[in-house]
Amino acid sequence: MRKKHILWTMILAMALVTSCFKDKNFEAGFDGGDSSSRSVPERSESNPTRRVMIMVSAGYNSLSGYLKEDLKELENGYLPEGKYMNSDVLLVLARTPETSGKYTGNEPTVLYRLYSDKVSGSMHKDTLKVWERRIICDAETINEALTYIYKQFPAKSYGMVFSSHASGWLPDGYYSDPSKFEPESSFLSLRSIGQDVTPSGGVEMEIKDFADAIPMHLDYLLIDACLSGCVEVAYELKDKADVVGFSPAEVLANGFDYNSITGHLLGGPEPDPVAVCRDYFEYYDAQSGSNRSATITVVDARKMGALAAVCKELFETYRSQIRTLNGSYVQGYFRMNRHYFYDLKDILVQAGVPTGKITELDAALSECLLYQAATPSFLGIDLQRVCGLSMYLPSMGSDFLDNYYRNSISWNKATQLVK
Repeated sequence: MRKKHILWTMILAMALVTSCFKDKNFEAGFDGGDSSSRSVPERSESNPTRRVMIMVSAGYNSLSGYLKEDLKELENGYLPEGKYMNSDVLLVLARTPETSGKYTGNEPTVLYRLYSDKVSGSMHKDTLKVWERRIICDAETINEALTYIYKQFPAKSYGMVFSSHASGWLPDGYYSDPSKFEPESSFLSLRSIGQDVTPSGGVEMEIKDFADAIPMHLDYLLIDACLSGCVEVAYELKDKADVVGFSPAEVLANGFDYNSITGHLLGGPEPDPVAVCRDYFEYYDAQSGSNRSATITVVDARKMGALAAVCKELFETYRSQIRTLNGSYVQGYFRMNRHYFYDLKDILVQAGVPTGKITELDAALSECLLYQAATPSFLGIDLQRVCGLSMYLPSMGSDFLDNYYRNSISWNKATQLVK
């Protein structure tokens, strides 16, 4: 009887151990079904140790060929092993035309998982969810996809890489044709990240809508898109991601190195977004001629509030000088007279802010900046006085942009650059 009692005790204990560590949502993540009826799981149930990396490839535009190549590189790089309970998860949300350069409007947005087979090492791709004829650069689509991921893949951490077109904090379409937005009566939809081609032109997301669409907190958010490295974008994302990496200037079409990106973000004990950005810079810095063109910045977004407090004081004290500053004397990050992205620190230096106050600014910047690098020039733009973050310069803007900035930009609400 004692032996039988011990045996049943052991069986019961094994069953309890098994039930404690069973991931109730593990198989649910692969059925591709509707997740709307499922609630967000309690993290304490299974105490997940896995990490989730989300690659958002918004390539239904002129970058389609390059972004398709990026996804091929992603498949050839480091892949999480198998679909085990604690396996890290690599997910791709993508939309590109079936044939490069041919846009029918019928291509779906697709979410799929990439992983490797433990025995053979071969790559596997599992489609999880399909949104038929749905643009990807839409806050509703992004929110629905990320909410699905958050419900189906409980994890200890999440991170995102976003690749597409972008134009920093500017309104949708303003960068390509500012004349459509002037005078102020042309104040239309205001969007600035990602792009889908439609019969009526490009459709983008406002950076605030993009931030609001993210349902989970991110360890990192890397933006592989032009002109995103502005203080306005960093501040908008400060409550969504701990670390944000982006470029103050444009990004050459090849963008990040997707052969190595998953190794840095999933291959080590902790994600290393700085290594991703360092790889990007070192690759372009080793090129010659116009191909030696890159800027990159990584910020600790949790420190943006302290930077805003320093800038608010300086903007108030030196308001008239900033308002009348000649932009030709200020370090810019732009080409083709798209004068909306000037160096944050150099604006204040050229406005006559004394050395002591600039030292305070430097201290706040050093707390924010985890990594910053720039080649000597970018496609002909000299990059000699760069702090790593761009900002709007009101003296080089317009009444329309001032009004948009005043009413729509969170950085301005915190610092009162434009009153």
